[in-house]
Amino acid sequence: MSPQISAQDNKEHYTALNANADWVPLCGKCGAACCVLLRLPNPSVVMMVTQAVSFSVLVYQDWVSIHFITSNIQIARRLGLTDVLCYEKSGDIGGTWNHNQYPGAACDIPMSLYSFSFAHPHKLTTQWAGQQEIMRYLHEVQEKFQVHNICFHHEAKQMLFSRDTGLWTLELKELKTGRTKTRTCNILISCVGGLSIPNDPTFDTKDFNGDVMHSAQWNHDVSVVDKDVVVVGNGCSAAQIVPEIADKVKSLTQIARSRQSILRRPPVPDGGWMVFMQNYIPGMSYLFRFLIFLLGEYDFKGMDLIRGQKLRQWVSKDLTSYIREVAPKKYWDVLEPNFEVMAKRRVFDAGYYKALHNPKVDLISDDALETVKGDTVTTREGRKLKADVIVLCTGFKIQEFLFPLKIANDKGEDLATVLGSSNASNYLGTLVAGFPNYFWIMGPNTATGHSSVIFTSECQIGMMIKLIKPILKKLEQNRDASPGPIVEVSKQAQDAYMGKVRAEMKKKVWEKDGGVSWYVNKGTGLCTALYPWSQVHFWRSSAWLSMKDFIYSNC
Repeated sequence: MSPQISAQDNKEHYTALNANADWVPLCGKCGAACCVLLRLPNPSVVMMVTQAVSFSVLVYQDWVSIHFITSNIQIARRLGLTDVLCYEKSGDIGGTWNHNQYPGAACDIPMSLYSFSFAHPHKLTTQWAGQQEIMRYLHEVQEKFQVHNICFHHEAKQMLFSRDTGLWTLELKELKTGRTKTRTCNILISCVGGLSIPNDPTFDTKDFNGDVMHSAQWNHDVSVVDKDVVVVGNGCSAAQIVPEIADKVKSLTQIARSRQSILRRPPVPDGGWMVFMQNYIPGMSYLFRFLIFLLGEYDFKGMDLIRGQKLRQWVSKDLTSYIREVAPKKYWDVLEPNFEVMAKRRVFDAGYYKALHNPKVDLISDDALETVKGDTVTTREGRKLKADVIVLCTGFKIQEFLFPLKIANDKGEDLATVLGSSNASNYLGTLVAGFPNYFWIMGPNTATGHSSVIFTSECQIGMMIKLIKPILKKLEQNRDASPGPIVEVSKQAQDAYMGKVRAEMKKKVWEKDGGVSWYVNKGTGLCTALYPWSQVHFWRSSAWLSMKDFIYSNC
């Protein structure tokens, strides 16, 4: 491998930077969806995503994840990197918060915890921050850490590994020009999240006269004012959209395919005095963060089938009471979940129940949209509704890992195929046996239904940094070594870890009766999304690794 950067690459780099066209300063921690390239001081080079000639570490991020920022900043801070070059599929940082711009979009984790440990938000207006406030925070982090050189509108098409060279080869597409670029690296870091590719409509839309849009692809050119709007789904995004647009539309019909547990928000202190304390009293933001984290860890106990029964019973009782307190009586029965509370991702009410009192709003439960033609939609139960706009709150291809990206090892095995045939076998959601020098931020079985994924990603990055230090040390000694140094998790260690995961999952509520949520693979009944232990457990497991589980070669 030669980490030298060609004159042409430098020309592209500085021309774009100086012209301020596709490049913008990015906080290395913001983690917009992008490809990042980190360069170590000579003689080593570190690359994170998709466009530079042979680098040591390469990180790719699609548009869904903010964890790229975490990777970017932490690698730069803890490994002493001075240059960061980022490639982003979209046109701004922020990942999922850049793309999910639907009315009412907000986070359901308090911002004291849904933030970076090294960059606490000090200009909060509320703990329950909306999309714009989160984007403002990310841009503030960007400026604070002064990470520059992000190249937007670049998409990775495939990533191939060779044991003969110890290198990953990436094929990248510059979306504005259609030009294809090939880059190589020693270490590949993927920040492609699971909630990235929206589910396709289950009905044909070609004969519909109106507009159809997914909540994650909101079309701001389409007005809902004085329109007949049909909202399909009743998960988190639908529960935020409905109250936000209810007063603007002519009519709003929500078709709920299944039921949810829409709870009152947790008792997190909020309001002017609390925001003031967090923003201006030293140490308060850290205290709030810790207390909210502990609240989430206590809440996690409710997800245990046996030990969590009493807590789930209390939550269920409180939910019933809350529905009767806030929601219209005619909807009481259909709003109560017909499954075990906490088996699905919980939704926290931000005005949804009150919006159901609006005479413009009608809720159709336990039904599904089946056909659309002209300005009429027909449900599975035969209901016919007039519609000018259809809003799809129908989720993502969570079980189609990395779709449509191809990541192949030296045997030609596609990572998505390997995951599909092995029930998403992995090691701490970060490594996959048979794919050397590949690290996956927020891979399978890393999500959490009770805490902040940012905490999880920071733990993963700490683990990754520990594992790649010997690789970088070898590259400093001989940057042209071929084959290059590699690290991988052993198949035996991965199998042992997954055995523990599967055994622990049987003790949780998520897989009960085959599973009722997108956490679970419908074909196997196995939960592939969530981590089955607490976040304290994840932190401990990632911080104190058993090094015998890893195989180093050419070091």
